[in-house]
Amino acid sequence: MPKSSAKHQYGRLQQQRKSPSWLNTLRLLLRLVVTGVGLAILTGTVFHRHPPSSSRNQGDLDESTAHHVVNNNPYPEAQLVGWITSGLGAGPNLADLEGRFRLLAAAQPDVLAGAYVAVLETGHHASLNPDRPTAAASSIKTPLLLLALLARQRGELRWDETLGLQDHLVAGGSGWMGAEQPGSSFPLYMVAREMITVSDNTATNLLLERLGGIDAVNRQFLELRLHGTRINNWLPDLDGTNTTTARDLAMTLALAESRELLSLQDRDRFRAIHGSSRPDTLLPQGFLQGLSTGSGELPLFSVDQELIDRGVRVLNKTGDIGTAYVDTGIIELPNGYRAVAAFLVEGTEQTPYNSPRMRKLIQDMAAATATALEQVSLEQVPSQPPSPHPTNP
Repeated sequence: MPKSSAKHQYGRLQQQRKSPSWLNTLRLLLRLVVTGVGLAILTGTVFHRHPPSSSRNQGDLDESTAHHVVNNNPYPEAQLVGWITSGLGAGPNLADLEGRFRLLAAAQPDVLAGAYVAVLETGHHASLNPDRPTAAASSIKTPLLLLALLARQRGELRWDETLGLQDHLVAGGSGWMGAEQPGSSFPLYMVAREMITVSDNTATNLLLERLGGIDAVNRQFLELRLHGTRINNWLPDLDGTNTTTARDLAMTLALAESRELLSLQDRDRFRAIHGSSRPDTLLPQGFLQGLSTGSGELPLFSVDQELIDRGVRVLNKTGDIGTAYVDTGIIELPNGYRAVAAFLVEGTEQTPYNSPRMRKLIQDMAAATATALEQVSLEQVPSQPPSPHPTNP
C-alpha cells in the first residue's frame, strides 16, 4: 500500500476516535429503535397468522368477539355451545342434595328417576342418573323451542311467516290446533307459543316440520351436544319413544340463558314463552313446599304467585304421558342467581299407569332442591349483580 494511502486511512481512524461520545450513543439508540420496530412487525405478523389459544373463560367473552363468532362460523353456535356446556355444573358438588335424590328414588324401586340441578353463576350442581335417556313426553318441546329461536336468529325463519295445517301433522292429546280445518294457517310465533303454553301437540308437529323434519332436528340436537335427546316419532308419542336426559334438558335451559348464544331479544322470548306453561303442580309446587320448610300448607293464591312473593320465579315446562312425567325449568333465586333444573321419572312394568307416586317423586326432588339452593344463595350472596353469562368454565 502506498505511504500516502496509509496515512489517509490512519487519519480517518483518528477522527473516528475523536468523535464525541454523545454521537456514538445516538447511533446506538438509533440502532435499537430500528431493531425494536422490526421485531414488533415480525411478532405481529406471526400472531396474526397463528393466534395463541385463549385461556379466557366464557365469562370473559366480550360482545364483539361473540358477535364475530356467531356471524362467521358455518354453524355459528358451535364454538359458543362448547364453552357454555363445558362450564355447566363446573363448581362445587351439592353432595347432600345428591344423597337426598338417591334416598327418594330408592323409596320408589319400580320407578326410574333422573335429576340434574346447576346454579349458573357458581356452578354448584347435583344429579341423579343425569345421562340416562328417558321418555321425554312434552319436555321435548323445550329443545325444539330453542332450535326455533336459533333458526330465527340465523335468518332461516320469521315469526310472522305462516304455517299451513296438513293432515299428517294433526295430533291428538293436548292443544286446540288439531281441531282446526286442514289448510288452516297459523303465524309461526303463535305455533311456538302454543306448543309450550298449552303443550299443543299439533303445533309441535308444525314446528318440527318447519325446522326440517325429524332427521334434521336430531342432527341439530347433536350439534348442541344434546346427545341423549332424540325424536323418533311425531307427537303425541304416547309410547314414549322420544327421549331426553336430565342433563340435556338443564343444558338446553343454560344455552337459552346465554347472552352470547341468543340475542337479548330472543332470550327474552324464550323466557316469556317457556314461563307461560300452564301446569305448576310438579317442579314449582315442589319447590314452594321446600321453601315452606315442609309445612304442607296449600298456597293461598297460585303457586307461581306464592313463589314470586318469596322472591323466586320458576319458568318451567312439564311433560306427562301417564307412563312418564317430566318437569324442567329456570329458577330465579332471591339473590339474583339462576339455576336450571330437570326431573324425569318413568314407570316400569310394575308401575301403575298415571301413578301419583311419580308426580310426588318430582315434587319431593324439587322440594329438596329448594332447601339446598336456599342455603347456596345465603352462603354465596354476590357483592355485585351476577354476570349475565351462564357459566364460568
